[in-house]
Amino acid sequence: MRTSLLALPLLLAACVTVAPAPAQQSQSVPPATPGALAQNDAERAVHALIARDGITVVHFWAPWCDNSVNELREGWYAVVEENPDVEFAFVTVWNDGGDGRDALQRYAIPDRVRVLTQPDGRAEALRRREFLGMPVTWIPTTWVFREGGELAFAFNYGELTMPQLQAAIQSAAGAW
Repeated sequence: MRTSLLALPLLLAACVTVAPAPAQQSQSVPPATPGALAQNDAERAVHALIARDGITVVHFWAPWCDNSVNELREGWYAVVEENPDVEFAFVTVWNDGGDGRDALQRYAIPDRVRVLTQPDGRAEALRRREFLGMPVTWIPTTWVFREGGELAFAFNYGELTMPQLQAAIQSAAGAW
């Protein structure tokens, strides 16, 4: 038991990056200010997606991260297929500029998913810890936006199950 408790921090470190939280965190991204928070092509593309009417799911992942691969294996493809009216964007982070499309293809992620890449390297000093002014300090991270860029759900700390994601999508589409 003691040995397994000592090994736990090493296992968790594989996909974890710890950073100080920003002083203020935005809960929604205003669609009227497309350049205000977007600092690179990936952020501009996501900002345009979430500003439209409808539900958008933004998933931050990396092909080298076991937790990210576990989520792919669990059935991301099915959630995408079951939600044809939802926009999906997979933002590949901390992967030396690679987009990870080969991994997405292995797990049958549909072509309609937008694959974007953060222009950061894997080296600790090069990692961006924000996206559209909100923290991304752990992967995988998944955000579900409602119409007009309102953040409805943020799964910021590790794997989520596909039933959890489906429930968040359905809830975000409902009346609030």
